[in-house]
Amino acid sequence: MSVSIPVWHIKPRLFTLLFMGLLYFMTFTAFSQTRDILHNKLSPKDTIQQDTISYEDKEQRIEQKNQTLERFIKSADLEIDGLIVDETITKIGRDFYDIFNRQWEAPPDVKNYTILIQEKPTRGNGAYVILVVNDEPVFEYILQPRYDMIEEVSTYAVTFITEYVVNNQLNQQLEAEGRKAYEVY
Repeated sequence: MSVSIPVWHIKPRLFTLLFMGLLYFMTFTAFSQTRDILHNKLSPKDTIQQDTISYEDKEQRIEQKNQTLERFIKSADLEIDGLIVDETITKIGRDFYDIFNRQWEAPPDVKNYTILIQEKPTRGNGAYVILVVNDEPVFEYILQPRYDMIEEVSTYAVTFITEYVVNNQLNQQLEAEGRKAYEVY
């Protein structure tokens, strides 16, 4: 006949044992250091670290920190361009993301864009895939669970997103120069 002990009775006991062991260890360590100090094996300087940095050294450290801060501020101007974020849920969406990511090549001289691949499950075995570029939904498609269809749609999405990113960059440059951007109908 076996006796079953509820879990809630074991955990407090385990916690108490761990706490007592930790308390014993801390007491023993403090006692041994005190004993060593009393018997002149350790000096109080060994147990307490003193700040003996000269004024010139402190100025050099402050100067170095200011230099690293300036470098950090300059590097903050840099952004991560061409980031592809995966927010898929199912295997279909993950396959789409993998194929898209494998086929994607960042267009030259295009900056400040992020591609987000989202997925919403549909009824049955399908998946609703949404590609968002810079917080703007650009491409939507309902995928079927066939791998060849996923490859085909992913290839089309890569070309579509590449064209969109290049056109968007061109429009931003035109607007920055004061010219009118191209209209897309």
